[in-house]
Amino acid sequence: MLKRWLVGTHQGAVSLQHLDYYLDEFTFRFNRRKSHSRGKLFYRLLQQAVAGEPVPYKAVVGGTLAKSRDPNL
Repeated sequence: MLKRWLVGTHQGAVSLQHLDYYLDEFTFRFNRRKSHSRGKLFYRLLQQAVAGEPVPYKAVVGGTLAKSRDPNL
C-alpha cells in the first residue's frame, strides 16, 4: 500500500531527505482511513491555527531567531 501511495500521490519523486515526513503522512492517513469524523479533524486544525500565536518563518525552518530591525521576523 505504501508503494502504491508513493507512486500515485508523489509520482515516485520522493527524496531520501524527506522520506521520514512522507512515512509520517502515510501513517497518519492509514490510521485514520476509517474515521467517521475526518472533516472534524481539519476543522480542529484550523481552530488551533487561528487561536495560536504566529510563528516566524525562521523558527519553522529551524533557523536562529536573531534580533532584526523588522519585528515581524
